Amino acid sequence: MKHIFKLQNRFINFNIYALSLTLLMVSCDLEEDVISFRTDDNFYQNQEELNRGVIASYSSLYDVMTVEWNITELRSDNTFTNPDRSPESDAPRFTLDRLTVDTNNSLNQAYYANCYKTIALANRIIANLDVAEDQDLRNQYEGEAKFLRALMHFNLTRLYGSVVIADRVLIGEEGFELSRRPQSEVYPFIIQDLEDAIALLPEEYDDSEFGRATGIAARTILGKVHLTNPSRDLEAAITQLEYVRDRGINDLLTSYDDLFEPGNELNNEVIFSVRYEQGLIGLGSPFPNFFAPLQSDGNVVFGNGDGLNVPTEDVSDLYLTDDARKPSSMADSYIATNGTEIFNKHVTKYNSDFNALDDGDVDWPITRFADVLLMLSEAYVDARGISEALVEMNKVRARAGLTALVEADVSSSFAFKLALESERRLEFAFENHRFFDLLRTNRALTVINEHFTTEFAYNNPDNPDLDASPISDFQLLLPIPQREIDLNPNLAQNIGY
Repeated sequence: MKHIFKLQNRFINFNIYALSLTLLMVSCDLEEDVISFRTDDNFYQNQEELNRGVIASYSSLYDVMTVEWNITELRSDNTFTNPDRSPESDAPRFTLDRLTVDTNNSLNQAYYANCYKTIALANRIIANLDVAEDQDLRNQYEGEAKFLRALMHFNLTRLYGSVVIADRVLIGEEGFELSRRPQSEVYPFIIQDLEDAIALLPEEYDDSEFGRATGIAARTILGKVHLTNPSRDLEAAITQLEYVRDRGINDLLTSYDDLFEPGNELNNEVIFSVRYEQGLIGLGSPFPNFFAPLQSDGNVVFGNGDGLNVPTEDVSDLYLTDDARKPSSMADSYIATNGTEIFNKHVTKYNSDFNALDDGDVDWPITRFADVLLMLSEAYVDARGISEALVEMNKVRARAGLTALVEADVSSSFAFKLALESERRLEFAFENHRFFDLLRTNRALTVINEHFTTEFAYNNPDNPDLDASPISDFQLLLPIPQREIDLNPNLAQNIGY
C-alpha cells in the first residue's frame, strides 16, 4: 500500500470531495464561469480545513490529467485514436487528433475549465492563509497553492496563447469582466509564483508527505518556464536546473522500468507527479483502460480497452532494438485468449494489476530528474556548446542502455537539437511532453505535417474519411471555448477560429 500524504487523507476522501462540492455550490457555477469563485472571505475556519482545501486542489489535478493527454499527446506525432472507434460519436477526440478542433469541442472546454478550477481552488487557499496558526505550515500551503496556480497558467498559456490571469478570488461579476493578457504579462506572473513557491516550500518531505509540491519541483518547472518563455532566459534556466541536479535529492533510477513499477513511486527520480491508488473510490488511474487496445477483452488489463491513445508506427520504429525504454512504455502486440498474437500497438507505461475498471495504480509523472538533465542539455547547447550538452544527454542514454553520442555524431547545433528532440520523445513517450516540446522548439508545424503525410493511420486507402490535411500555424493554438466567450465577450478568440 502506498505510504503517501494522500493516503493519510483517503479515509476522509468523501470529506475532501464534499469540500470541493461545497466550494462549487457556494461559488458561481464553474460550468458557467470557470475563473471566478464567489465565496465569502472566511470559508476556511481553521488550519485543518485549510489543509483539506490544499488536498482538494491536488485532487483537482485528476480532472486535468483525465483530459490533458487528448490536448497534448494526441495532437503530437506520438499517438492517434483508433480509427475503428466511431468518428461521429467520438468527434471531439478525432478532431483534436487532426488539429481541426472547433470552438465547441467538449474536451477542449473540459481542459480549460479544469485548469481554471484548479487555479480557483489555489486562490481560495491563498485568500485564507490567516487561519493557519503554524507559520511553517502557512508558508507550505501558500507555496503549494502558488505552485499549482503557476503550473496551470503555464499549461494554459502554452496551449492557448494569451490567457486570463486569475490571481485572486473573484467576487461578484469580476469574473465576467476579465480579458486575456499577453504572454509578456503571463510569464512574469508564472515566474513570480514559482519564485515565491521556491522560497516558501521545503525541498523535501518525509515519506508520509510524499506527493506534495516541493521547492525542487518549483525550481524544475521554473527552469522549463525560462526555456519556454518567448524571451528565453537560458542562464536563468541553467541556474534553476543546475541547482536541482547538484542538490543531491534527486537522481536517475538505475532501471527505467522501475519508474513505472506499482508501489515504487517513492523513488528519487520523480520530482512531481499526480498520484493514483487502486481500491478507493475515484482515486484509481483510468489510463490503463483508456489506452489498452480496443476490444482486447481483458488480455492486456482488467476489462476491455478503449483504444483512445494508440502509439504511432513512427514512435515505435524510433526505438533502437536495445533501448530499454520501449518495453516499459509500449507494446506492438498482445496475446489473445485463444493464443493468437494480435498486432495492435498500445501504451503499457501506466499498466498494473487491478480488478475494477479505471482503477490503475501507477502515478503520472509531471516532471522527473531525466527532464532536468535533458532541459540542461537543451540550454547548454546554445549557452555553452555541444560538448557540455552531450554530457547530460548521455546520462539519460546510458540508463536506457544506449551508447554515448560523441561530437562527431552531432557535428552542428541543429543536428544536436534533432538528436535531443528524439531523446526527449523516447524518454517521455506518452507522458504529455511531446507537443509542448515541439511548441518550445518551434518544430511543431514541420513535424506534425510530416506526421500526417507519413503515418498510415492518416493515409489508409480503405478509410479515406480519416485522412489528415496539412495544418497552418494558427492550429497549433487551441481555441478559447465558445461558451466562455458567450459568457464573457471580453475573451477575444484566437485568430483562425
